[in-house]
Amino acid sequence: MSFRERSAAEIGAAQPEAILAPILRKLVEDSAAALAAMPPDAREAATQARAAAVANLEGLHAQLREALERRGVRYHRAATAAEAVGIVQHLLRRARRVAKSKSMVAEEIGLTRALRQRGIDVLETDIGEYVVDLEGRGPSHITAPALHLNRAHIRELLARAGHDVPDDGPQRLSRIVRDTVARFFEDCDAAITGANAVIASSGRIVIVENEGNVALGVSHPKLHIVVTGLEKVVADEAAALAVLQVLAPSATAQPLTAFTHVVGDPLPGQERHVVFVDNGRSTIAAEARYRDLLRCIRCGACMNACPVYRVAGGLSYGSVYMGPVGAVLSPLLWRDGRYADLPFASSLCGRCTEVCPVGIPLHRMLLELRADAAESGRTPTAERFAWRAWAAAFGGGRGRMAVAAGRWLWRAMRPLRRPRARDPRVLPPLDPIHSPARLAPGGPAGEPPPAPPLLRPPEPLIDAFCARAAALGAEVTETYAPQPGDRLVEAAAAVAATGSLLLTGEAADRRAILGAARVVVLVDAARIVPYPADLAPHLGTGDALILTGASRTADIEKQIVRGIHGSDRLTIVLRGTG
Repeated sequence: MSFRERSAAEIGAAQPEAILAPILRKLVEDSAAALAAMPPDAREAATQARAAAVANLEGLHAQLREALERRGVRYHRAATAAEAVGIVQHLLRRARRVAKSKSMVAEEIGLTRALRQRGIDVLETDIGEYVVDLEGRGPSHITAPALHLNRAHIRELLARAGHDVPDDGPQRLSRIVRDTVARFFEDCDAAITGANAVIASSGRIVIVENEGNVALGVSHPKLHIVVTGLEKVVADEAAALAVLQVLAPSATAQPLTAFTHVVGDPLPGQERHVVFVDNGRSTIAAEARYRDLLRCIRCGACMNACPVYRVAGGLSYGSVYMGPVGAVLSPLLWRDGRYADLPFASSLCGRCTEVCPVGIPLHRMLLELRADAAESGRTPTAERFAWRAWAAAFGGGRGRMAVAAGRWLWRAMRPLRRPRARDPRVLPPLDPIHSPARLAPGGPAGEPPPAPPLLRPPEPLIDAFCARAAALGAEVTETYAPQPGDRLVEAAAAVAATGSLLLTGEAADRRAILGAARVVVLVDAARIVPYPADLAPHLGTGDALILTGASRTADIEKQIVRGIHGSDRLTIVLRGTG
Protein backbone atom coordinates (compact mmCIF):
# COMPACT_ATOMS: atom_id res chain seq x y z
CA MET A 1 0.00 0.00 0.00
CA SER A 2 1.09 3.57 -0.62
CA PHE A 3 1.17 6.34 1.98
CA ARG A 4 -1.91 7.85 0.36
CA GLU A 5 -3.84 4.58 0.73
CA ARG A 6 -2.67 3.91 4.29
CA SER A 7 -3.39 7.45 5.44
CA ALA A 8 -6.86 7.38 3.87
CA ALA A 9 -7.59 4.15 5.74
CA GLU A 10 -6.22 5.51 9.05
CA ILE A 11 -8.10 8.79 8.79
CA GLY A 12 -11.30 7.02 7.84
CA ALA A 13 -11.06 4.46 10.64
CA ALA A 14 -9.54 6.34 13.57
CA GLN A 15 -9.29 10.07 12.78
CA PRO A 16 -5.84 10.32 14.40
CA GLU A 17 -5.89 14.13 14.25
CA ALA A 18 -8.53 14.22 17.00
CA ILE A 19 -6.05 12.60 19.41
CA LEU A 20 -2.74 13.93 18.06
CA ALA A 21 -3.37 17.58 17.26
CA PRO A 22 -4.11 18.92 20.77
CA ILE A 23 -1.37 16.81 22.37
CA LEU A 24 1.30 17.74 19.84
CA ARG A 25 0.35 21.41 19.69
CA LYS A 26 0.95 21.74 23.44
CA LEU A 27 4.05 19.55 23.29
CA VAL A 28 5.67 21.80 20.69
CA GLU A 29 4.95 24.89 22.83
CA ASP A 30 6.27 23.21 25.98
CA SER A 31 9.37 21.96 24.16
CA ALA A 32 10.24 25.48 23.09
CA ALA A 33 9.95 26.62 26.71
CA ALA A 34 12.10 23.70 27.94
CA LEU A 35 14.82 24.48 25.40
CA ALA A 36 14.72 28.13 26.45
CA ALA A 37 15.81 27.03 29.94
CA MET A 38 19.04 25.63 28.46
CA PRO A 39 22.04 27.69 27.34
CA PRO A 40 21.29 29.84 24.27
CA ASP A 41 23.84 27.87 22.24
CA ALA A 42 22.66 24.42 23.37
CA ARG A 43 21.36 23.44 19.94
CA GLU A 44 24.55 24.59 18.25
CA ALA A 45 26.67 22.60 20.72
CA ALA A 46 24.61 19.46 20.08
CA THR A 47 24.82 20.03 16.31
CA GLN A 48 28.60 20.31 16.46
CA ALA A 49 28.92 17.23 18.66
CA ARG A 50 26.85 15.11 16.28
CA ALA A 51 28.46 16.55 13.14
CA ALA A 52 31.95 15.78 14.46
CA ALA A 53 30.90 12.18 15.20
CA VAL A 54 29.40 11.61 11.75
CA ALA A 55 32.50 13.07 10.09
CA ASN A 56 34.75 10.59 11.92
CA LEU A 57 32.63 7.46 12.38
CA GLU A 58 35.31 4.93 11.55
CA GLY A 59 37.98 6.60 13.67
CA LEU A 60 35.64 6.81 16.66
CA HIS A 61 34.59 3.17 16.29
CA ALA A 62 38.21 2.04 16.30
CA GLN A 63 38.73 3.98 19.53
CA LEU A 64 35.45 2.71 20.98
CA ARG A 65 36.21 -0.95 20.32
CA GLU A 66 39.37 -0.69 22.42
CA ALA A 67 37.61 1.25 25.19
CA LEU A 68 34.80 -1.32 25.44
CA GLU A 69 37.25 -4.22 25.51
CA ARG A 70 39.14 -2.56 28.38
CA ARG A 71 35.85 -2.60 30.31
CA GLY A 72 35.14 -6.23 29.51
CA VAL A 73 32.30 -5.33 27.12
CA ARG A 74 32.16 -7.15 23.75
CA TYR A 75 31.93 -5.07 20.57
CA HIS A 76 29.96 -6.43 17.59
CA ARG A 77 29.30 -4.80 14.22
CA ALA A 78 26.62 -6.05 11.82
CA ALA A 79 26.55 -5.01 8.16
CA THR A 80 22.90 -6.00 7.64
CA ALA A 81 19.71 -6.47 9.64
CA ALA A 82 19.93 -10.25 9.16
CA GLU A 83 23.49 -10.31 10.47
CA ALA A 84 22.49 -8.25 13.52
CA VAL A 85 19.62 -10.61 14.29
CA GLY A 86 21.97 -13.58 13.92
CA ILE A 87 24.45 -12.09 16.40
CA VAL A 88 21.74 -11.48 19.01
CA GLN A 89 20.24 -14.93 18.49
CA HIS A 90 23.65 -16.48 19.08
CA LEU A 91 24.18 -14.47 22.25
CA LEU A 92 20.74 -15.61 23.48
CA ARG A 93 21.22 -19.26 22.57
CA ARG A 94 20.72 -20.34 26.21
CA ALA A 95 18.05 -17.78 27.11
CA ARG A 96 14.36 -18.55 27.60
CA ARG A 97 12.99 -15.21 28.81
CA VAL A 98 14.24 -11.85 27.52
CA ALA A 99 13.18 -8.39 28.69
CA LYS A 100 13.36 -5.81 25.91
CA SER A 101 13.24 -2.07 26.36
CA LYS A 102 12.48 0.54 23.69
CA SER A 103 14.90 0.39 20.75
CA MET A 104 14.09 1.78 17.32
CA VAL A 105 16.99 -0.15 15.80
CA ALA A 106 15.59 -3.40 17.21
CA GLU A 107 12.28 -2.50 15.54
CA GLU A 108 14.15 -1.74 12.31
CA ILE A 109 15.77 -5.19 12.14
CA GLY A 110 12.65 -7.09 13.25
CA LEU A 111 14.39 -8.47 16.32
CA THR A 112 11.40 -9.26 18.55
CA ARG A 113 9.63 -11.27 15.85
CA ALA A 114 12.80 -13.19 15.00
CA LEU A 115 13.46 -14.13 18.64
CA ARG A 116 9.89 -15.25 19.20
CA GLN A 117 10.11 -17.45 16.13
CA ARG A 118 13.03 -19.15 17.90
CA GLY A 119 10.76 -19.88 20.88
CA ILE A 120 12.17 -17.15 23.14
CA ASP A 121 9.68 -15.40 25.42
CA VAL A 122 10.27 -11.68 24.75
CA LEU A 123 8.48 -9.07 26.85
CA GLU A 124 8.34 -5.41 25.85
CA THR A 125 9.02 -3.65 29.15
CA ASP A 126 8.29 -0.04 28.18
CA ILE A 127 4.61 0.67 28.91
CA GLY A 128 3.88 2.13 25.48
CA GLU A 129 5.73 -0.66 23.68
CA TYR A 130 3.92 -3.29 25.75
CA VAL A 131 0.57 -1.82 24.69
CA VAL A 132 1.37 -1.57 20.97
CA ASP A 133 2.79 -5.10 21.08
CA LEU A 134 -0.64 -6.26 22.24
CA GLU A 135 -2.26 -4.28 19.42
CA GLY A 136 0.10 -5.82 16.87
CA ARG A 137 0.57 -2.81 14.56
CA GLY A 138 3.79 -1.37 15.94
CA PRO A 139 4.64 2.05 17.40
CA SER A 140 3.21 5.22 15.90
CA HIS A 141 5.75 7.65 17.38
CA ILE A 142 9.47 7.43 18.11
CA THR A 143 9.20 8.48 21.76
CA ALA A 144 5.51 7.75 22.51
CA PRO A 145 4.73 4.39 20.87
CA ALA A 146 1.04 4.29 21.89
CA LEU A 147 0.28 7.94 21.15
CA HIS A 148 -2.44 6.94 18.67
CA LEU A 149 -4.41 4.99 21.29
CA ASN A 150 -6.81 6.46 23.83
CA ARG A 151 -7.31 5.06 27.31
CA ALA A 152 -10.49 3.17 26.39
CA HIS A 153 -8.70 1.30 23.61
CA ILE A 154 -5.73 0.53 25.89
CA ARG A 155 -8.07 -0.81 28.56
CA GLU A 156 -9.67 -3.07 25.96
CA LEU A 157 -6.28 -4.39 24.81
CA LEU A 158 -5.19 -5.14 28.40
CA ALA A 159 -8.49 -6.88 29.15
CA ARG A 160 -8.11 -9.04 26.04
CA ALA A 161 -4.63 -10.03 27.28
CA GLY A 162 -6.21 -11.36 30.50
CA HIS A 163 -5.60 -8.46 32.86
CA ASP A 164 -8.20 -7.36 35.40
CA VAL A 165 -8.90 -3.74 34.41
CA PRO A 166 -11.58 -2.16 36.64
CA ASP A 167 -11.29 1.28 35.03
CA ASP A 168 -9.39 3.17 32.33
CA GLY A 169 -7.55 5.69 34.48
CA PRO A 170 -3.96 6.24 33.23
CA GLN A 171 -2.60 5.41 36.69
CA ARG A 172 -4.46 2.10 36.81
CA LEU A 173 -3.47 1.12 33.26
CA SER A 174 0.17 2.10 33.76
CA ARG A 175 0.50 0.15 36.98
CA ILE A 176 -1.03 -2.98 35.49
CA VAL A 177 1.77 -3.01 32.92
CA ARG A 178 4.35 -2.05 35.55
CA ASP A 179 3.44 -5.01 37.74
CA THR A 180 3.57 -7.39 34.77
CA VAL A 181 7.05 -6.16 33.88
CA ALA A 182 8.29 -6.35 37.48
CA ARG A 183 7.17 -9.98 37.76
CA PHE A 184 8.90 -10.85 34.49
CA PHE A 185 12.22 -9.48 35.74
CA GLU A 186 12.07 -11.84 38.72
CA ASP A 187 12.83 -14.75 36.38
CA CYS A 188 14.60 -13.25 33.40
CA ASP A 189 17.69 -14.52 31.56
CA ALA A 190 18.69 -11.46 29.56
CA ALA A 191 17.81 -7.87 28.76
CA ILE A 192 18.01 -5.98 25.47
CA THR A 193 18.22 -2.19 25.49
CA GLY A 194 18.99 0.52 22.99
CA ALA A 195 21.47 3.35 23.50
CA ASN A 196 21.25 7.10 23.00
CA ALA A 197 25.02 7.52 22.79
CA VAL A 198 28.12 5.37 23.16
CA ILE A 199 31.23 7.27 24.22
CA ALA A 200 34.36 6.44 22.20
CA SER A 201 36.91 7.80 24.67
CA SER A 202 35.65 5.90 27.72
CA GLY A 203 33.51 3.03 26.41
CA ARG A 204 30.53 4.14 28.52
CA ILE A 205 26.97 3.73 27.26
CA VAL A 206 24.35 6.46 27.70
CA ILE A 207 20.68 5.47 27.88
CA VAL A 208 17.79 7.76 28.79
CA GLU A 209 14.40 6.67 30.11
CA ASN A 210 11.59 7.66 32.46
CA GLU A 211 10.03 4.47 33.80
CA GLY A 212 12.94 2.50 35.29
CA ASN A 213 12.59 -0.55 33.04
CA VAL A 214 16.03 0.15 31.54
CA ALA A 215 17.45 0.39 35.08
CA LEU A 216 16.04 -3.09 35.70
CA GLY A 217 17.52 -4.40 32.46
CA VAL A 218 20.95 -2.93 33.12
CA SER A 219 21.16 -4.22 36.70
CA HIS A 220 19.15 -7.45 37.05
CA PRO A 221 19.80 -10.09 34.33
CA LYS A 222 23.17 -11.78 33.92
CA LEU A 223 23.25 -10.89 30.23
CA HIS A 224 22.77 -7.36 28.89
CA ILE A 225 22.75 -6.74 25.12
CA VAL A 226 22.73 -3.22 23.68
CA VAL A 227 21.42 -2.92 20.10
CA THR A 228 22.02 0.44 18.49
CA GLY A 229 22.87 2.20 15.25
CA LEU A 230 26.39 2.64 13.95
CA GLU A 231 25.99 6.42 14.13
CA LYS A 232 25.27 6.62 17.89
CA VAL A 233 28.95 6.93 18.78
CA VAL A 234 30.15 10.28 20.20
CA ALA A 235 33.65 11.46 20.95
CA ASP A 236 33.54 11.99 24.71
CA GLU A 237 31.41 12.80 27.74
CA ALA A 238 31.18 16.48 26.80
CA ALA A 239 29.67 15.54 23.44
CA ALA A 240 27.22 13.15 25.09
CA LEU A 241 26.10 15.83 27.55
CA ALA A 242 25.67 18.33 24.71
CA VAL A 243 23.23 15.89 23.09
CA LEU A 244 21.42 15.19 26.37
CA GLN A 245 20.93 18.90 26.92
CA VAL A 246 18.58 19.11 23.91
CA LEU A 247 17.22 15.54 23.71
CA ALA A 248 14.57 15.48 26.44
CA PRO A 249 13.42 19.09 25.95
CA SER A 250 12.93 18.44 22.22
CA ALA A 251 11.34 15.02 22.68
CA THR A 252 9.00 15.33 25.65
CA ALA A 253 9.48 18.90 26.96
CA GLN A 254 11.27 17.57 30.06
CA PRO A 255 14.51 19.15 31.30
CA LEU A 256 16.04 15.66 31.39
CA THR A 257 14.45 12.23 31.58
CA ALA A 258 13.89 10.74 35.05
CA PHE A 259 16.86 8.37 34.59
CA THR A 260 19.96 9.13 32.54
CA HIS A 261 22.19 6.06 32.71
CA VAL A 262 25.93 6.28 32.08
CA VAL A 263 26.77 2.58 32.04
CA GLY A 264 30.36 1.50 32.64
CA ASP A 265 31.74 -1.94 33.55
CA PRO A 266 29.48 -4.99 33.72
CA LEU A 267 28.39 -5.95 37.23
CA PRO A 268 30.12 -8.91 38.89
CA GLY A 269 28.97 -12.06 37.12
CA GLN A 270 27.30 -10.05 34.34
CA GLU A 271 28.04 -10.21 30.63
CA ARG A 272 27.52 -7.19 28.37
CA HIS A 273 27.59 -6.87 24.58
CA VAL A 274 27.05 -3.91 22.23
CA VAL A 275 25.78 -4.69 18.73
CA PHE A 276 26.22 -1.84 16.26
CA VAL A 277 23.93 -2.08 13.25
CA ASP A 278 24.98 -0.62 9.90
CA ASN A 279 22.12 -1.73 7.62
CA GLY A 280 22.73 1.04 5.08
CA ARG A 281 24.16 3.72 7.36
CA SER A 282 27.64 3.54 5.82
CA THR A 283 26.08 4.18 2.42
CA ILE A 284 24.25 7.22 3.80
CA ALA A 285 27.49 8.47 5.39
CA ALA A 286 29.15 8.36 1.95
CA GLU A 287 26.44 10.50 0.33
CA ALA A 288 27.07 14.22 0.77
CA ARG A 289 23.40 15.10 0.20
CA TYR A 290 22.13 12.87 3.02
CA ARG A 291 25.07 12.43 5.41
CA ASP A 292 23.72 14.97 7.88
CA LEU A 293 20.72 12.71 8.50
CA LEU A 294 22.99 10.53 10.66
CA ARG A 295 23.13 13.35 13.20
CA CYS A 296 19.54 12.45 14.19
CA ILE A 297 19.09 11.84 17.94
CA ARG A 298 15.60 10.29 17.57
CA CYS A 299 13.85 13.00 19.61
CA GLY A 300 10.72 13.09 17.43
CA ALA A 301 10.57 16.91 17.39
CA CYS A 302 10.11 16.94 13.61
CA MET A 303 7.02 14.74 13.75
CA ASN A 304 5.58 16.69 16.69
CA ALA A 305 5.64 19.83 14.52
CA CYS A 306 4.66 18.21 11.22
CA PRO A 307 1.13 19.04 9.96
CA VAL A 308 1.01 15.88 7.83
CA TYR A 309 1.91 13.65 10.78
CA ARG A 310 -0.73 15.32 12.95
CA VAL A 311 -3.45 14.55 10.41
CA ALA A 312 -2.38 11.12 9.16
CA GLY A 313 -0.70 9.62 12.25
CA GLY A 314 2.46 7.55 12.44
CA LEU A 315 1.01 4.26 11.25
CA SER A 316 0.23 5.79 7.84
CA TYR A 317 3.93 5.77 6.98
CA GLY A 318 4.12 1.96 7.01
CA SER A 319 7.68 2.12 8.37
CA VAL A 320 9.18 1.84 11.84
CA TYR A 321 10.44 5.39 11.22
CA MET A 322 7.66 7.91 10.70
CA GLY A 323 7.17 11.64 10.31
CA PRO A 324 9.62 13.84 8.35
CA VAL A 325 12.71 11.98 9.55
CA GLY A 326 11.08 8.67 8.61
CA ALA A 327 10.14 10.05 5.20
CA VAL A 328 13.85 10.67 4.59
CA LEU A 329 15.42 7.75 6.45
CA SER A 330 13.13 4.94 5.27
CA PRO A 331 13.83 5.30 1.51
CA LEU A 332 17.56 5.47 2.26
CA LEU A 333 17.65 2.37 4.47
CA TRP A 334 15.36 0.31 2.24
CA ARG A 335 16.32 1.12 -1.36
CA ASP A 336 13.98 -1.33 -3.06
CA GLY A 337 11.34 1.34 -3.64
CA ARG A 338 8.88 0.28 -0.93
CA TYR A 339 9.09 3.74 0.70
CA ALA A 340 9.80 5.83 -2.40
CA ASP A 341 6.52 7.72 -1.95
CA LEU A 342 7.20 8.86 1.64
CA PRO A 343 9.10 12.04 0.65
CA PHE A 344 5.85 13.17 -0.99
CA ALA A 345 4.07 12.88 2.40
CA SER A 346 5.07 16.42 3.26
CA SER A 347 3.75 19.95 2.85
CA LEU A 348 7.35 21.26 2.62
CA CYS A 349 6.46 23.90 5.20
CA GLY A 350 9.94 23.62 6.73
CA ARG A 351 8.81 23.18 10.34
CA CYS A 352 10.80 19.94 10.62
CA THR A 353 14.04 21.74 9.81
CA GLU A 354 13.14 24.64 12.08
CA VAL A 355 12.61 22.51 15.21
CA CYS A 356 15.38 19.95 14.68
CA PRO A 357 17.77 20.39 17.64
CA VAL A 358 20.78 19.14 15.66
CA GLY A 359 20.28 21.19 12.52
CA ILE A 360 19.28 18.52 9.99
CA PRO A 361 17.92 20.21 6.80
CA LEU A 362 15.06 17.76 6.42
CA HIS A 363 13.03 19.88 3.99
CA ARG A 364 15.98 19.97 1.55
CA MET A 365 16.46 16.20 1.82
CA LEU A 366 12.75 15.63 1.12
CA LEU A 367 13.15 17.64 -2.10
CA GLU A 368 16.30 15.71 -3.04
CA LEU A 369 14.50 12.39 -2.55
CA ARG A 370 11.58 13.60 -4.63
CA ALA A 371 14.02 14.40 -7.42
CA ASP A 372 15.61 10.96 -7.03
CA ALA A 373 12.17 9.34 -7.25
CA ALA A 374 11.33 11.31 -10.39
CA GLU A 375 14.58 10.26 -12.07
CA SER A 376 13.97 6.60 -11.27
CA GLY A 377 10.31 6.70 -12.32
CA ARG A 378 9.01 6.12 -8.79
CA THR A 379 6.90 9.25 -8.46
CA PRO A 380 3.21 8.78 -7.57
CA THR A 381 0.98 7.91 -10.53
CA ALA A 382 -1.16 11.05 -10.17
CA GLU A 383 1.92 13.27 -10.32
CA ARG A 384 3.25 11.55 -13.45
CA PHE A 385 -0.09 12.04 -15.23
CA ALA A 386 -0.22 15.69 -14.14
CA TRP A 387 3.19 16.43 -15.63
CA ARG A 388 2.32 14.58 -18.83
CA ALA A 389 -0.84 16.64 -19.14
CA TRP A 390 1.18 19.82 -18.62
CA ALA A 391 3.69 18.75 -21.29
CA ALA A 392 0.89 17.96 -23.73
CA ALA A 393 -0.76 21.33 -23.13
CA PHE A 394 2.33 23.52 -23.20
CA GLY A 395 4.88 21.51 -25.16
CA GLY A 396 3.54 22.33 -28.67
CA GLY A 397 3.53 25.55 -30.65
CA ARG A 398 0.22 26.78 -29.26
CA GLY A 399 1.39 26.15 -25.74
CA ARG A 400 4.53 28.20 -26.28
CA MET A 401 2.45 31.03 -27.75
CA ALA A 402 0.17 30.95 -24.69
CA VAL A 403 3.18 31.15 -22.36
CA ALA A 404 4.59 34.10 -24.33
CA ALA A 405 1.23 35.89 -24.17
CA GLY A 406 1.07 35.26 -20.45
CA ARG A 407 4.51 36.82 -19.95
CA TRP A 408 3.49 39.92 -21.96
CA LEU A 409 0.28 40.26 -19.92
CA TRP A 410 2.23 39.90 -16.66
CA ARG A 411 4.60 42.72 -17.66
CA ALA A 412 1.73 44.89 -18.86
CA MET A 413 -0.07 44.53 -15.50
CA ARG A 414 3.04 45.22 -13.38
CA PRO A 415 1.97 48.80 -12.49
CA LEU A 416 -1.31 47.42 -11.17
CA ARG A 417 0.28 44.89 -8.82
CA ARG A 418 1.08 45.85 -5.26
CA PRO A 419 4.66 44.79 -4.55
CA ARG A 420 5.18 42.27 -1.77
CA ALA A 421 7.97 42.72 0.70
CA ARG A 422 8.28 38.95 0.84
CA ASP A 423 6.83 36.06 -1.14
CA PRO A 424 4.81 33.98 1.38
CA ARG A 425 5.35 30.86 -0.70
CA VAL A 426 9.09 30.88 -0.09
CA LEU A 427 10.41 28.98 2.91
CA PRO A 428 11.64 31.32 5.64
CA PRO A 429 15.40 31.58 6.02
CA LEU A 430 16.94 29.02 8.32
CA ASP A 431 17.50 29.93 11.92
CA PRO A 432 21.20 30.83 12.36
CA ILE A 433 21.61 27.66 14.41
CA HIS A 434 20.75 25.67 11.28
CA SER A 435 22.96 27.67 8.91
CA PRO A 436 24.94 25.28 6.66
CA ALA A 437 28.10 27.13 7.66
CA ARG A 438 27.59 25.86 11.21
CA LEU A 439 27.09 22.20 10.30
CA ALA A 440 30.77 21.37 9.72
CA PRO A 441 32.63 19.45 12.43
CA GLY A 442 34.05 21.68 15.13
CA GLY A 443 37.66 20.61 14.54
CA PRO A 444 39.90 18.15 12.68
CA ALA A 445 38.69 14.56 12.31
CA GLY A 446 38.95 12.72 15.60
CA GLU A 447 38.90 15.79 17.82
CA PRO A 448 35.79 16.70 19.82
CA PRO A 449 34.31 20.13 19.11
CA PRO A 450 35.43 22.89 21.47
CA ALA A 451 33.06 23.41 24.40
CA PRO A 452 31.06 26.60 23.83
CA PRO A 453 30.94 29.23 26.57
CA LEU A 454 27.81 28.79 28.64
CA LEU A 455 25.63 31.63 29.89
CA ARG A 456 24.62 31.19 33.50
CA PRO A 457 21.02 31.37 34.73
CA PRO A 458 20.15 34.84 35.98
CA GLU A 459 18.87 33.64 39.36
CA PRO A 460 21.16 32.21 42.06
CA LEU A 461 22.00 28.56 41.45
CA ILE A 462 20.59 27.34 44.76
CA ASP A 463 17.23 29.04 44.21
CA ALA A 464 17.03 27.78 40.64
CA PHE A 465 17.87 24.21 41.67
CA CYS A 466 15.30 24.17 44.47
CA ALA A 467 12.57 25.54 42.19
CA ARG A 468 13.27 23.02 39.40
CA ALA A 469 13.50 20.04 41.76
CA ALA A 470 10.27 20.98 43.55
CA ALA A 471 8.50 21.37 40.19
CA LEU A 472 9.43 17.74 39.48
CA GLY A 473 7.78 16.58 42.69
CA ALA A 474 10.86 16.30 44.90
CA GLU A 475 10.84 17.41 48.53
CA VAL A 476 13.68 19.89 49.08
CA THR A 477 14.69 20.44 52.71
CA GLU A 478 17.65 21.17 54.97
CA THR A 479 16.79 18.47 57.50
CA TYR A 480 15.05 15.13 57.32
CA ALA A 481 13.85 12.35 59.59
CA PRO A 482 15.08 8.87 58.59
CA GLN A 483 12.34 6.35 57.73
CA PRO A 484 12.36 2.58 57.22
CA GLY A 485 13.18 1.71 53.62
CA ASP A 486 15.16 4.89 52.91
CA ARG A 487 18.05 4.79 50.45
CA LEU A 488 20.46 7.51 51.58
CA VAL A 489 23.10 8.62 49.07
CA GLU A 490 25.25 11.66 48.43
CA ALA A 491 25.19 13.45 45.07
CA ALA A 492 28.45 14.09 43.23
CA ALA A 493 26.80 17.18 41.73
CA ALA A 494 23.41 18.72 40.98
CA VAL A 495 22.07 20.81 38.09
CA ALA A 496 20.29 24.12 38.64
CA ALA A 497 18.58 24.32 35.23
CA THR A 498 17.00 20.86 35.47
CA GLY A 499 16.76 19.98 39.20
CA SER A 500 18.88 16.89 38.47
CA LEU A 501 21.11 14.87 40.81
CA LEU A 502 24.30 13.12 39.70
CA LEU A 503 25.07 9.86 41.50
CA THR A 504 28.36 8.04 40.93
CA GLY A 505 30.02 4.89 42.24
CA GLU A 506 28.06 3.01 44.91
CA ALA A 507 25.50 5.80 45.10
CA ALA A 508 24.45 4.88 41.54
CA ASP A 509 23.50 1.30 42.53
CA ARG A 510 20.33 0.89 40.46
CA ARG A 511 19.02 -2.12 42.38
CA ALA A 512 19.16 -0.18 45.65
CA ILE A 513 17.58 2.93 44.11
CA LEU A 514 14.69 0.97 42.58
CA GLY A 515 14.08 -1.04 45.75
CA ALA A 516 13.90 1.94 48.11
CA ALA A 517 10.66 3.16 49.65
CA ARG A 518 12.14 6.65 49.50
CA VAL A 519 15.34 7.97 47.93
CA VAL A 520 17.10 10.59 50.07
CA VAL A 521 19.91 12.49 48.37
CA LEU A 522 22.36 14.75 50.20
CA VAL A 523 23.41 17.72 48.05
CA ASP A 524 26.27 20.05 48.85
CA ALA A 525 25.22 23.51 47.61
CA ALA A 526 28.77 24.14 46.42
CA ARG A 527 28.37 21.28 43.92
CA ILE A 528 25.38 22.74 42.11
CA VAL A 529 26.31 23.50 38.49
CA PRO A 530 24.26 25.61 36.07
CA TYR A 531 23.54 23.19 33.18
CA PRO A 532 23.83 19.48 32.32
CA ALA A 533 26.89 20.18 30.15
CA ASP A 534 28.71 21.31 33.32
CA LEU A 535 28.52 17.79 34.77
CA ALA A 536 31.42 16.47 32.66
CA PRO A 537 34.15 16.95 35.32
CA HIS A 538 31.97 15.23 37.95
CA LEU A 539 31.01 12.06 36.03
CA GLY A 540 33.92 9.96 37.26
CA THR A 541 35.05 6.96 35.23
CA GLY A 542 32.60 4.22 36.18
CA ASP A 543 28.84 3.92 36.44
CA ALA A 544 26.85 7.12 36.88
CA LEU A 545 23.15 7.88 37.18
CA ILE A 546 21.48 11.26 36.70
CA LEU A 547 18.15 11.42 38.55
CA THR A 548 15.66 14.08 37.49
CA GLY A 549 12.57 13.62 39.61
CA ALA A 550 10.95 10.29 40.43
CA SER A 551 10.30 7.53 37.88
CA ARG A 552 7.30 8.30 35.72
CA THR A 553 5.47 7.63 32.48
CA ALA A 554 3.23 9.60 30.15
CA ASP A 555 2.59 6.80 27.64
CA ILE A 556 -1.18 6.92 28.10
CA GLU A 557 -2.70 10.07 26.62
CA LYS A 558 0.39 11.99 27.81
CA GLN A 559 -0.92 11.90 31.40
CA ILE A 560 1.96 11.78 33.90
CA VAL A 561 1.94 8.86 36.36
CA ARG A 562 4.75 8.80 38.94
CA GLY A 563 6.33 5.87 40.73
CA ILE A 564 6.58 3.26 37.98
CA HIS A 565 9.71 1.19 38.73
CA GLY A 566 11.07 2.77 41.86
CA SER A 567 9.63 5.04 44.49
CA ASP A 568 7.63 8.16 43.73
CA ARG A 569 9.22 9.78 46.81
CA LEU A 570 12.43 11.75 46.36
CA THR A 571 13.82 13.88 49.19
CA ILE A 572 16.72 16.26 48.60
CA VAL A 573 18.62 17.42 51.67
CA LEU A 574 20.46 20.62 50.83
CA ARG A 575 23.58 21.35 52.85
CA GLY A 576 26.02 24.26 52.96
CA THR A 577 23.53 26.97 52.06
CA GLY A 578 24.97 29.32 54.65
